[in-house]
Amino acid sequence: MKRARVRIGFTLIELLVVIAIIAILMGLFLPAVQKVRGAAARATCQNNLKQLGIALFNHHSAFEKFPQPRGVYPFEVTHFTEWKGWPYKILPFIEQDNLQKVADANYANTIAANVKIFECPSDPRSGKDGQYATSAFGNVTAGLLWYVGVTGSVGMWPDAFTPTNSGVFQANCDGIRTSDIADGTSNTLLLGERPPSANLAWGWWSFSDYDNILATQDFIGSAYIYSGCSAPGIYRRGDLYNNCDSNHFWSLHEGGANWAFADGSVHFLPYSAAAMTIPMATRAGGEVVDSGSF
Repeated sequence: MKRARVRIGFTLIELLVVIAIIAILMGLFLPAVQKVRGAAARATCQNNLKQLGIALFNHHSAFEKFPQPRGVYPFEVTHFTEWKGWPYKILPFIEQDNLQKVADANYANTIAANVKIFECPSDPRSGKDGQYATSAFGNVTAGLLWYVGVTGSVGMWPDAFTPTNSGVFQANCDGIRTSDIADGTSNTLLLGERPPSANLAWGWWSFSDYDNILATQDFIGSAYIYSGCSAPGIYRRGDLYNNCDSNHFWSLHEGGANWAFADGSVHFLPYSAAAMTIPMATRAGGEVVDSGSF
């Protein structure tokens, strides 16, 4: 008598059921994984800002002032976009002494260097070189920066230079002292997040002015450089592929961005706090800010 064969395997219906279950599980777990990754990236940015704040205060201890926001052109020529701004000046305080020494010897080659603490991992461009063709420098490769100094509440000349509108990174000063922050260091913004521009023309750590300083109400910037941009640039959501969004503070984190304050603390501010960033951007505006309202 012949034995009946026993077929081991899955029927087509069973395979379809298994695939459907896997798809459902993936649909449940993927958002959770993305949420965890987003939280980790946000925490990294918070830590970067914390370390940059410490570096700025160490610079203050060494030189009795925060670094000059805008750099000095190699031939001492006043220029809107200048070399060796505040990120360059704090290199020794973020364990980048050698990079600064190389920069002093050959600055043109140094600007391409990537500095990890200057980068936000939420941006897919993090770790890559910024490349852009300029009329002044030709084809340029430059390291990028995601954290910019707060110049004050109004980015419009000459208003940007008035005492009531100026911040810790007042563009036309040679360095602010903590004693100049009359509004209180815990109520005054120091640094905020802003990804490099879509075309990577702005956001280079090695240059200064619009690359690494910005007002919380910016009337020039992208609105001046790119046609069709609205002004002023107010703290709000942005688009990685829109050049106009380099005109205001924003981040790739969900719902808001990280900010470093002049007391060394770092806080995540939602976009609903946009109005609060205007008075908090000044160092001696005399405004009363209820920081517990956001």
